[in-house]
Amino acid sequence: MKYLTPGPVQLPKFVVEAMAKQPPFHRGEEFKKLFKSVLEKLEALYQARPLVLPGTGTLAVDTMIYNYINPGEKVLALVYGEFGKRAVESAKIRGAEVVEVERDLPPAPDEVDDLLRRNRDVKAVLLIHNETSTGIAYKKLKELIDIVKAHGALLLVDSVSGFPAEPLPPGVDVVATASHKALLAPPGAAIIYTTTPPRYTTGVPPTMDLKKFIKMLEHLETPYTPPIPILFALDASLSYILELGERYTYIHKERVDYLYASVKLQPVPPADVRSFTVTTFICENPKEVMAKLRDAGYVVAGGMYKYRERSIRIGVMGDVSLDDLKRVAEVVNNVARRG
Repeated sequence: MKYLTPGPVQLPKFVVEAMAKQPPFHRGEEFKKLFKSVLEKLEALYQARPLVLPGTGTLAVDTMIYNYINPGEKVLALVYGEFGKRAVESAKIRGAEVVEVERDLPPAPDEVDDLLRRNRDVKAVLLIHNETSTGIAYKKLKELIDIVKAHGALLLVDSVSGFPAEPLPPGVDVVATASHKALLAPPGAAIIYTTTPPRYTTGVPPTMDLKKFIKMLEHLETPYTPPIPILFALDASLSYILELGERYTYIHKERVDYLYASVKLQPVPPADVRSFTVTTFICENPKEVMAKLRDAGYVVAGGMYKYRERSIRIGVMGDVSLDDLKRVAEVVNNVARRG
């Protein structure tokens, strides 16, 4: 089987081979050398302090929320998919007062500006950079960063399925992502980029306490056992991504453009907000389509959010070729019923 899902992704052979090593003691020099290499490469991808925790993308988002939002504080949450709803759930459990703005499409920066003018006590804006459930990406982050800063709020961004294939402008206060999507490694590492110190005043579980992780960076260590095999894989995948540079984004965009031009189904996202990592199509017989694709050797994902029973999602991250995409499009076009 070849996996064209929103994650985990189809791993290149060199990444799989990189993690097949004896994990070193995480307080020893061998680990410190590996960890230093991974951190330096992560920082080369995005200019902020990278932190690596054992866990998933969901853990990264929850950790971001618990370290940067305090109980009782007002948060503006922009929702246009399933993972936006999950972030809202986490913020509410944290005890935040959430102003939830749900739209089919991401609110424009000027609308966010207006919302912040009407909610001047907002401490943080929470949004999904790349909404995995709908294939929608927030393409105007650069303008949004300036607006949020002008209102004295923090910008907290979930880019679990976007970074680093979906461009992420500098200046985001906190970014939550994970190893198993566009970073081209297996599941197991929750990754957080910070440009501002954690601001919690109460109630963060020790394993989510970013102050502990930041302090241990002085010794190139982590406070708890890290996902060492995943770090070996990341060390290899990050070298590959950095070598490609801007072409890494272009490759993903090329794949997405091909699928939207070739699959004869209605796209969920309009052209101007289409993710570079996940495509989403309205489909009236998704289970049949996915079964036929599996027969052909490919695994894609079913729908989520408002489109759960009537859409398919095809990921373009990982070891995917144009021939793979052509074959997938052929099968879908032969089997799928239009919405």
